[in-house]
Amino acid sequence: MKYSFVYDPRIEMDMPVIHEPMEEWTSEEMAHFNEQAMSITAQIPAKILEFDKRYMKKYDALEIDPERFFEIMDDLNELSGKISELNVLYLRLEGKFLQTGGHF
Repeated sequence: MKYSFVYDPRIEMDMPVIHEPMEEWTSEEMAHFNEQAMSITAQIPAKILEFDKRYMKKYDALEIDPERFFEIMDDLNELSGKISELNVLYLRLEGKFLQTGGHF
């Protein structure tokens, strides 16, 4: 197979893995890859919102439980990294940045 989609537990989504240069793919392979990639792209905004909700819940926990500051900050950094990784994945698959402003 010239490509595969592998589940990434960190971002809780499939990630494309390209094994051979796309220039060597047939039109059928390219169409199938694009179809799967579009399916993943369509899921990214909702996944970002999910991680954002988790982030805000953790952020609010800072006021409630300041003794766990460093633990909570580690969690916030991890969630922020996941959101960034999803934005980069969207850019790679879609060829443009995910538009924000409160709505995806």
